[in-house]
Order: sequence, then C-alpha cells, then structure tokens
Amino acid sequence: MKAPRILAWETTSSCNLNCLHCRASATSEPKQGELTTDEGRALLRELGSAGTKLVILSGGESLMRPDVFDLARFGTGLGMRMTLASNGSLVTPEVAVRIKESGIVRVSVSLDGVTPEMHDRFRGRDGAFVLALRGIRNLVEKGVPVQVNTTVAAMNVMQMDAFPDLLESLGVIAWHVFFLVPTGRGQDMEPATVREYRSMLEGFHSVYRAARMECKATCAPQFFRILAERGDPVHSKGCLAGSEFGFVSSTGVIQPCGFLQIPCGNIREDGFCAAWERSHTLRVLQDESSLKGKCGSCSHRKTCGGCRARAFEMLGDLTEQDPICWFRN
Repeated sequence: MKAPRILAWETTSSCNLNCLHCRASATSEPKQGELTTDEGRALLRELGSAGTKLVILSGGESLMRPDVFDLARFGTGLGMRMTLASNGSLVTPEVAVRIKESGIVRVSVSLDGVTPEMHDRFRGRDGAFVLALRGIRNLVEKGVPVQVNTTVAAMNVMQMDAFPDLLESLGVIAWHVFFLVPTGRGQDMEPATVREYRSMLEGFHSVYRAARMECKATCAPQFFRILAERGDPVHSKGCLAGSEFGFVSSTGVIQPCGFLQIPCGNIREDGFCAAWERSHTLRVLQDESSLKGKCGSCSHRKTCGGCRARAFEMLGDLTEQDPICWFRN
C-alpha cells in the first residue's frame, strides 16, 4: 500500500479549548514548524496520486488554521473527499457557508455530554456545550452534513443512552463513539471499566440497528465482533491503524493513527509514500500474525484486531492484546 485509504492530517496543534482527553495536548498557540500551505498542498497531491480517498482536516482546532478552506478546496480539486473535524465553537453561519463552498463533504463536531455541565467539564471551558450546539445547528442549516464524535470515559459513560434522542433532534447524520485511549492529556483521565464499556457497546448496537443516523465505534474494535456475531454486515476491520488509516501531525510526522504516537517517518524528509512503505512499525501493524495474547489467538482477529494504540499505551507493546477486551478468545 503506497498510502492509506483514509488519512487524518492534524493541520494545526492550536486549539481554543482545553479538553481533558486531548491526545495532542493542544494549546492556544501552534507548534513551531507546522506544515506550510505549499507543504500541505504537496502532501495532498501525493496522497491523491497514491489513491487516498478520504482526508480528515483535524487539529487541535482545524478552524484556527487560516488556510484550511484553501486546503480543503485544493484536496477536493484532486478528487478526494475532504472532511473537517472541529469542536464546533467557531462555526458561525458565515463559517458554515465557507465550509460548504470549500467542498468539505462532512464536518465532525465533538460532543461529550448531553448536558452543559458534562460537556463543559470535558472540554475545559464554560459555555462549550452551547457553542457546540450552535455550531451544529449552523452547519445543518447551511446544508453541511454533520457527524458527532463522542469520547467515552468513566465520567460520561452514564450519559450515552441519552445521546440518540439529542442527536436526532439536531439533525446530524452520524454518531461516532471513541473509547478513551490514555495518550496526551488523556493519560490523566479515568477510563470506563471493562464492564461499562461492554454494556455501552451492547446498547450502542441497539442504536446502530434502530437509529436513522450512521453509528460507528472507533478505538472500540470489539464492536465489529459484536456485529459479526449478531449477523450484521462488517465492512471493515475494527482497528485500521497503519493499514487503511494513517495520520500526519502538524509538523509532518507520520503515525499509524493519532492515538498511536509512534513516529513512522516525516513527510519533509522523503515524502509520505516512501516513509509509509518502508516503516517497520507499519509492517508489524499490517501483519496479523504479530499479535500476541488473546488478540493473537482470537478467531475474530481479522474482524476486530484489538486497539493497537491502547495496547501500546497501557502495556507498552503495540502487538499485545487490547486491555479492555472482555471476550475469552
């Protein structure tokens, strides 16, 4: 594979919030040496030529990068589906129009609670909940498809059952839940217990079947085993890090995903594709026989694969079993 099918580019590490779980430990100021506009265009051009289909313009807060709409328009012109990840707080009606005009086909907005108290606590800023909902409504009103991303941890797992009604009332098209990976500032957060995660995913499966919106679990590959065992179609492997999914940091560092913070090269040195093809870490991730413990012997390793980032952060070995897995084999 010359390039992943999906790539997330951390366009900037700067952010206007101070989220408890931030994998990037983002601050209000961008890092020194972030990719320039020309370097970003070169990255997008290389990805487009290599067959990447979907690019996520992420952050930090992607809307704090001044040229983000130009980059989106450039990627769209190359034939790739350009999406944008945001906390929603900066999405005014005018910004929503610019997003639509740039060719962005979907915006993911982070929402980690169904109450202001929960979301604001998660995001480290009073009023973040109101701003996020305002941003979602502005996008929906301007005809921009909205996906809501929710990180699940001990402090908010009890609110998961209340999300579907809220999200359907907002008119979003998708709900993606992310199980907390203890990296960045997330190292100081308490994850939900294995029992809570299991219960939450089983409830999420009911939503998956009944809801009118798309539902997907990320950093929770066990959900894909649940789908397989209950007769639902499984369209991809649970953990795509380093195979169909890749990540580029704001300074050009290539990683298997944003949560698996192992450098696999830098686009400034050899370009993306050369680094992607020769990285030993990526070869290991693409080899299912390298998995250890329960993941290595599991009959569903081609369906699930376990979260490689969680194994690395909690056990120090990206090939070890996923620590939250409750299945026996």
